[in-house]
Amino acid sequence: MEQRQRLYYLDMVKGLAIILVVLGHIEYISDPLRTWISSFHMPVFFIVSGMLLSLKKENERDFAEILPKKIRGLLIPYFWFSLLYFVIDILNVILHKITPLTFVKDLIASLTFYGVSVLWFLPALFIAETGFLFLYKKLPLVFSLSLVFFLAIGAYLVQIILGSVYTAHESSLLITSLIDFARVFIRGIIAMSFVCIGFIAFPDISKKKEFSLLQLILGIVFFLLNLILSQKNGCIDFHYIILENVPLFYLCAILGSFALILICKNMKELKPLAFFGKNSLIVMATHVNTYVLYAAILISWQIDRIVTRAKSYIFIFNIMAFTFLFEAMIIVIINRFFPFVLGKGSFLCRKKDSPTSTQ
Repeated sequence: MEQRQRLYYLDMVKGLAIILVVLGHIEYISDPLRTWISSFHMPVFFIVSGMLLSLKKENERDFAEILPKKIRGLLIPYFWFSLLYFVIDILNVILHKITPLTFVKDLIASLTFYGVSVLWFLPALFIAETGFLFLYKKLPLVFSLSLVFFLAIGAYLVQIILGSVYTAHESSLLITSLIDFARVFIRGIIAMSFVCIGFIAFPDISKKKEFSLLQLILGIVFFLLNLILSQKNGCIDFHYIILENVPLFYLCAILGSFALILICKNMKELKPLAFFGKNSLIVMATHVNTYVLYAAILISWQIDRIVTRAKSYIFIFNIMAFTFLFEAMIIVIINRFFPFVLGKGSFLCRKKDSPTSTQ
């Protein structure tokens, strides 16, 4: 129970973050809103992951014990959801909704861990967490922390070079696939810097267990600063490693992430947020490519035709409401009948207890 009380705000942060992920994938939102969302909505997941590493003291465990756990929790879901996407792609080829070439590109992306659509996130988090823990265990603290950020800078410089090569050889499936494979590690290394930030920050943030007005005010100030500065940097895309001004990207990502963390830490638990936060992996993997979001948009269009005077924000609200209604059903179904998709239990033997991990 004590651990649950200490974790609920991190679940809420992930809940808010996954709401922003879904909102960011709606093409009808304004450009300033999309720019603000993109400034921190992916880094916050990596920062929370670093905080959870600190909370669970995974740095004190043997690496040989940690690695299989990370494979189960991140790469097994990657495998199952990639398989689901593969089946959907086959159906789309049959229905002539995508070309055979697109099918082949998606297959290569899955096999190389580049990831189709949103699935890029899982290999990135795997590399970020295992890479950070490996360096933390093998090197003195100062050296390991410094190396994480030097690697992130180096990875981004490599990305700039690879971007030019990619553009020059865009017609070559072999070259572009090799570059995409390299980008799997570039994403992971950049993400590792945020995992490191979360790991370092967690002891100080968690030190004060009761409500802190100072933390709440600081969170609100961070939120306002992020709101202003994010518009100066432009739209960020972690998937394609488009970071614009890198120092400004890190500043906005840190401000936005810790704004959510500090505000949620000093709020009462909102169970719906915590629910979707605990199951954010499922929402992340299913809302786009399984047509959940698309179905919500179609329904919202129909409502819009009936309620002709509804404002645009009502249309967006309806899309979000139906998306998360569908996602709630998917979450219950997967946790109840297919927990092996999340690396829990086995394909042949379903676990009796519903998953409660915050990973």
